[in-house]
Amino acid sequence: MYVQALPLYARNLGVMLPPLVAAAIGIGVNYFGSWFSEPTGGATMGIFVFIERVIWGFGFAVAVIFADDAWRHNRASLQSAWNIARRKAGDILMAVVGFYFLIYVAGLVGGIVPVPYLADVLQALAVWAFLYSIPAAAMGGVPAGGAFSVSLQTARRHPLVTLVLTVVSIAVFYGLAMYLLAHVGVYLGAGFDVARLLLVAFSLGYIALVVARQYADFAFRSIW
Repeated sequence: MYVQALPLYARNLGVMLPPLVAAAIGIGVNYFGSWFSEPTGGATMGIFVFIERVIWGFGFAVAVIFADDAWRHNRASLQSAWNIARRKAGDILMAVVGFYFLIYVAGLVGGIVPVPYLADVLQALAVWAFLYSIPAAAMGGVPAGGAFSVSLQTARRHPLVTLVLTVVSIAVFYGLAMYLLAHVGVYLGAGFDVARLLLVAFSLGYIALVVARQYADFAFRSIW
């Protein structure tokens, strides 16, 4: 699946457009947040970072819908994916906010206990448990309140496969959008934001493809 996603990605580059637009809006929010938070010494910047991540999450959800269509028909329609996302916008946004909140709580709990890397481990565990929550709301039409239960049940039924998917998703996003950007960004100057847009969009596009395929294989076969 992970290798099969690459040629499918090449035929459906539109899968990275929703994350690209979301990342562009997110940069605008980030710059506004920096300006707005300057008088308070950055005290309110966390709110704007959260808003940026929620926008990323909605863009990712649209990409997941697009990716599911691409797997089913080899070609996907961006207009169709957007129309579906608009109809499910409320549940998608609630799923995105809940996903980030659960990861935040996991990191908060891990930070209380003075054990090295415990916060990172608990956050990764939260991703493993709730990785399918956004696809459940976006693809499966599951109400946001039930999306987390569906995700947890799916992860528990298929723990090892979900673990691999979690590791790949984290590695792709942090490897490209964080690690690579941090190391090459110092040489890009004014091109830093452009590189950030492209790396975030490319990584989320690939993750959308593999997550959509995995969720479809599991959910529609074993849950519904």
